[in-house]
Amino acid sequence: MNNFTTTPWEWAQDPNAVMWCLTFTRGISPHDVLSRYGADHQTAQLLDRQQAAVLSKDSPPDGSVLRAGPLGEWSFCFEDYGVMGAMPGPLSALSHGTETLSVLMGGDGMNGFAHWRDSQCTERFEPGFSNTKPNPPHPWWDRVQGRLDASGEEYPGLVPVLEAIADHSSTVLDTLTLHGPLLTLWLDDSSRAPDPTPRPHPAVSQQLGRPLGSLVLPPTDQ
Repeated sequence: MNNFTTTPWEWAQDPNAVMWCLTFTRGISPHDVLSRYGADHQTAQLLDRQQAAVLSKDSPPDGSVLRAGPLGEWSFCFEDYGVMGAMPGPLSALSHGTETLSVLMGGDGMNGFAHWRDSQCTERFEPGFSNTKPNPPHPWWDRVQGRLDASGEEYPGLVPVLEAIADHSSTVLDTLTLHGPLLTLWLDDSSRAPDPTPRPHPAVSQQLGRPLGSLVLPPTDQ
């Protein structure tokens, strides 16, 4: 039997972790989560994290191992060495009719947070870096930055982000849950939910008349 401690955020503080990606979606089941990523949920197996690592090692490199489970009224999906949960396609599909939160610990040292609602990105930023602060309103920036400031640490990692999500969802993805058996499958990159089609820019009228100033276009979701 694996001897893991019950410290809630131990898994997020593992110095040996290279990268991971995590999504939380309200009101849908783990099977639905896998389907919205673009996978056939019927092929999922109940595997623990060590078994999932073996599956990842034995799978082609052009894909990701997804591990999904329930958390109260929410469901989560975790990837070791994967980034599908930070891509617009899966996030748009996951958040359709609900909301989804995404956290990425990037292997290149860059981390990311995003909030999507009903297939639209409402906030996206790199925690701890003021130059990525989104345009107002930015309630998630405020929540996360408040916790980063309160930590008193120069490099607090992503635990303050996870704490803000835990407050919002009234759930905690603890170490025992993450390391335990979860619905697991490998998804090929070519099969994941496709990125949404960019919204067309509105045409500028060519009719004669009094100039009304420059047209300010809304930001296009990435």
